[in-house]
Amino acid sequence: MRSSANEPAKPNDGRFIGGDAKPQGRCEARKTDELLARRRWKSYNSRASSARDGRWFVRHPLEPILEHRPVRRVDGSVFHQRVGGVRIDMHCHSTFSDERIKYLPGMVWNPLLEPAQIYDLAKRRGMDFVTITDHDTIDGCKALLDERGPLADFIVAEEVSVRFPEDGTIIHVNVYDIDERQHAELQRVRDNLYDFVAAVRGFDKLYVLNHLTWTAQHRVLATWQIEKMLEHFDVFEGLNGTRSYAHNAYAWAVTRGRGKTLVGGSDSHTHRVGTTYTLSAGATPAELLASIRAGVAEPCGAFGTAEKLREDVWLVLSKNAERRIAAAGSAWERGLCRAARRFCQYTYPLACLGYDTRQNLMIRKFLRAMPA
Repeated sequence: MRSSANEPAKPNDGRFIGGDAKPQGRCEARKTDELLARRRWKSYNSRASSARDGRWFVRHPLEPILEHRPVRRVDGSVFHQRVGGVRIDMHCHSTFSDERIKYLPGMVWNPLLEPAQIYDLAKRRGMDFVTITDHDTIDGCKALLDERGPLADFIVAEEVSVRFPEDGTIIHVNVYDIDERQHAELQRVRDNLYDFVAAVRGFDKLYVLNHLTWTAQHRVLATWQIEKMLEHFDVFEGLNGTRSYAHNAYAWAVTRGRGKTLVGGSDSHTHRVGTTYTLSAGATPAELLASIRAGVAEPCGAFGTAEKLREDVWLVLSKNAERRIAAAGSAWERGLCRAARRFCQYTYPLACLGYDTRQNLMIRKFLRAMPA
């Protein structure tokens, strides 16, 4: 990425994309997906150069996306380093989001922060506008407005679970600046991606495809599904604060040269609100959303790492356990919750390791599904 229209791009160390967020620690950065992958295919290149006939060269499967950086697309009035533009974290969750684990569908857990806490934290971290994108509900947005009254810098939004009608694959789509009537209609049509897109276009609202490589079923998308996404979406989440560098880079590579707009959001379920955000332009929410739809947007901030995953999982697990212990109606129930918390304390690192390993394997399968 470039800092301005006339200034050459600064070298990127793989920890942050644009913006002015503070760098991660040296130990954490060494373990990011990009650096690990680059070391591997560097070794492959050195082997190839030592082979006279070149037959030993093996191209690393992630090289086509890891070598790519998205080209700066915003106009000359928007820059990094606080020279201009406005900031918004376009993807974050409050306690009003109900989260479920695929293999434990009966267990519901909630993110850490109340809507008012999200708003205050986002403003402290320099966000000019604030939104909350809870899963299939705008109740968190309504709760904030009920508590604080009308807020000129707040945008009502939600993350809608939308289904491919062909095979039931569920993806997530953020929709912004909606009211209760529009929310109800989007919930009614969300079981059919094509009806959903027609409805949100009929409302003339900004909608964004989140984390391209994620599905509720945790499976690899088929080529035809990615092609359908490219056909029906103009704005993609190009930088998700919980997804690894490779998964974000895949979104850059898929949308490259197709005239798509990329935005950024922390996808925070904990305290990371505002660490990944979108840089754009506009003095009001309406102007901001219009600018993003016109392509005046750039994703900035931090991407996800294995360390962040482990930390966030434990924060959410422990906080939800505390809530359940406090709400327990008997000593037996409180003891059961404490035992479950202790069990999770010793097993969650292994679960996170398994999830992270599976994600690294999936991205290679996604490469084979990339449209031509």
